[in-house]
Amino acid sequence: MKVRIFHWYNVVLTALLAVLGYGCSKDDGPEEYGTPSARYQVSGMVTDEAGNPIEGIRVSVLDGYSNQELIPSAKNTDAQGKYDLLFDSFPEYSHAKIIAQDVDGDTNGGEFANDTIGVDYKSARQIKEGEGIWYRGTYQITQNIQLKKK
Repeated sequence: MKVRIFHWYNVVLTALLAVLGYGCSKDDGPEEYGTPSARYQVSGMVTDEAGNPIEGIRVSVLDGYSNQELIPSAKNTDAQGKYDLLFDSFPEYSHAKIIAQDVDGDTNGGEFANDTIGVDYKSARQIKEGEGIWYRGTYQITQNIQLKKK
């Protein structure tokens, strides 16, 4: 009788642990749960229609679904029109976009129209390997932006 009770105790305990996500694995590494993610370093140059660099343009990255700014992402272009952003994203599911806004007031006189472009994930070049199952590493993307006058 004790053997039968012990047997059913083991069956119930094993089923309960399986439902809770515990199990036996030959892999000695830690289990990871999550969504694939990567760090992106997006840089480029903001120019006018004639190809001249524009200083003081606010460039930021927005989530494509919620239109909320990915943190930290906003930077103003320097005297050569260059910008450099760093943000984390989900490579397979992301629809992030870059927005360029002329918010510098008197420097450009607010004469440039805002523009939004999608982040070109296809041109991403890996510069650092990822760790673990879900973190894919760091990628570099170069995207230039050409603004039109209002």
